[in-house]
Amino acid sequence: MSTMIDNAAETADSPNPPLFQHIMGSIETNPDVPCAFHELTISQYHSALIHGRTTCVAAITAYITRINQYNSTLKAILAINPNALHEAHQKDQELASCVDNTDRDNPQLTLRPLHGVPVILKDTYTTAFLPTTSGVQALRTLTTDTSCTVVQNLLNNGAIILAKSNLHEFSLEGITLSSLGGQTLNPYDLTRTPGGSSGGTAVALATNMGLVGCGGDTMNSLRSPASACAVVGFRPTRGQVSRRGIVPVTETQDVAGPMGRTVGDVRILFEAMRGEDLGDPATSNPLRYQSLSHIRASKIKLGIVKDYFSDGTTTEGLTINKTIYDALARLRINSPSIDLVEIPHMPDWDVLRLRTKADTQAYELRTVLDAFLNSQTVTTPQKSLAAIAASGQYNSQAMTAVFDQTLQGGEFTPTSPEYYSRLERIESLKESVERCFQEYELTALVYPHQRQLVASVGCTVQPGRNGILAALTGRPAICFPAGFSPETPSAPLGIPIGIELMGQPWKDQELLDIAQEFESVLTARKPPILHLN
Repeated sequence: MSTMIDNAAETADSPNPPLFQHIMGSIETNPDVPCAFHELTISQYHSALIHGRTTCVAAITAYITRINQYNSTLKAILAINPNALHEAHQKDQELASCVDNTDRDNPQLTLRPLHGVPVILKDTYTTAFLPTTSGVQALRTLTTDTSCTVVQNLLNNGAIILAKSNLHEFSLEGITLSSLGGQTLNPYDLTRTPGGSSGGTAVALATNMGLVGCGGDTMNSLRSPASACAVVGFRPTRGQVSRRGIVPVTETQDVAGPMGRTVGDVRILFEAMRGEDLGDPATSNPLRYQSLSHIRASKIKLGIVKDYFSDGTTTEGLTINKTIYDALARLRINSPSIDLVEIPHMPDWDVLRLRTKADTQAYELRTVLDAFLNSQTVTTPQKSLAAIAASGQYNSQAMTAVFDQTLQGGEFTPTSPEYYSRLERIESLKESVERCFQEYELTALVYPHQRQLVASVGCTVQPGRNGILAALTGRPAICFPAGFSPETPSAPLGIPIGIELMGQPWKDQELLDIAQEFESVLTARKPPILHLN
């Protein structure tokens, strides 16, 4: 995979790549208003394309150069799509044919939602043009005949798959450590991890190695790295986005979702990702169509989950609590249509209890992963999790208890009494959350994603995360920047702190609306200061 990065970088580093020269001849740019790729949004990018201020080839070249500059230290990217520049050239030709017949000063062009948009994929999304590894050395040669449904949807909407990102091995923890990609570092503090398991995607977006990205979420994995890297991670309602062709962890809890630097970009990417798929029965839920006709409520009420704040016994905890409460206070002042109410102690929502008594990972991982490895579209010498374990080609430090438990079989199977007990607890939890929403007439719940700052490099787990409530109930949840901890020598801006909203099932657009309002009030994202070799 490193060869792919090196080859792509050679093209990107040349001052005038042949493809770039060719397309510049067909679409003249205005040197007085160049397009800056730093912190670029999709709408800004498309405007620049339409008005001739940049090209898709220029964008891909800029992002590949950025990857080549910083990835050797951050270890966010596993592989670059070797066809990315060629695909960008095709997108530019497509646009050029339209521009030739359009008034440049008053363009009336309509681009596909993701036309030429460089997307970073967590390396669990199968792609016919790149291996899919889940970060595991034993799966480094795994290929598929077709791309997963989400990737097909992205391509149909005009996207360019730029690269595959590092992740926590098998998506089992929150520190983004893998045998194939090593330890991804947090760009805001190189002594810390980036959260996970979708940490490579978050770091790539935080450092402007791509425009938007896709991750996965079994427990916290979209929202944890979003919190740690000052980006946005959105876990949609289970069933909004197809999981077919994505390396699984569980059937019950897995969700695929978008990541970006802004809520607006996440919304655009989500719309391109979502859709019914006969290959994933969860997407056939008739309630999915409720979210297609979105009408925002005139009054929004948010429930503050006090149980999910730090107990205040540490400086870190006090910092996080203050950051979140300050964010809520600013929202109250600037958005009078939003009410806040505190939710009393809810013992059934205790995170530790849910992890030990309701999480299904150990009971489903082996079954769903073995089924994936043996599917007709997959080619790999490893046909089971047991075979991977026997090969020794994985990072033992990245493994959690789930890995050993699921290999034991016996109690840890989808037919055991304990598994059925966990499913019953999940149903009970869903009822408890729904009662709370009804009793307090809530639009969404709000809380910090983490009760302590992101873990330091060398830690094997990321404690204090609150994402399991959404993971078990299947509700939509979004994490976005709320602020930063105080500056330190290793963290010149401080450590990012994320705030999370969890909404009503299938009301994903409503939740995105609220997050966008928060974002406009807080303006909390700051790109990292990078001084890397």
